[in-house]
Amino acid sequence: MDIQFINAEEWGIEKRVFEPVVSQLRRHLPKAKGELNVIFVDDAKIHRLNKAYRHMDKPTDVLSFSFIGQEDPNHDSTLGEIYISVPAAKKQAPHYGNTMEDELRKLFVHGVLHVFGYDHEREADYQKMTDMEQEILGK
Repeated sequence: MDIQFINAEEWGIEKRVFEPVVSQLRRHLPKAKGELNVIFVDDAKIHRLNKAYRHMDKPTDVLSFSFIGQEDPNHDSTLGEIYISVPAAKKQAPHYGNTMEDELRKLFVHGVLHVFGYDHEREADYQKMTDMEQEILGK
């Protein structure tokens, strides 16, 4: 899995902050060939995406789109896209007792798990996903 961090420099985000969790993700998730795009955006962009794809007329902190199973064997495959709202991460980091880097890592891991099919709609699934997040984040 090749991970592309898009717009990171524009937001002053150093890609190295994700290295520890990328290693953990690779240990915990199935081997996958393809590209995963992580795009850092503002609240307006994530609001538009949330409204268009989830029919929720409000911004959110992270959105994931999984393309696993939709690969074209004749082209490089994209596993998925993760959109992270940098303003939302900045706003909620203190609320959760996180640094900005911790919050970005948490949102990144959460998004990746969604791309790989984890969900939190039912209590059992929520617990499984939360446990996996905590293990990957080293908490």
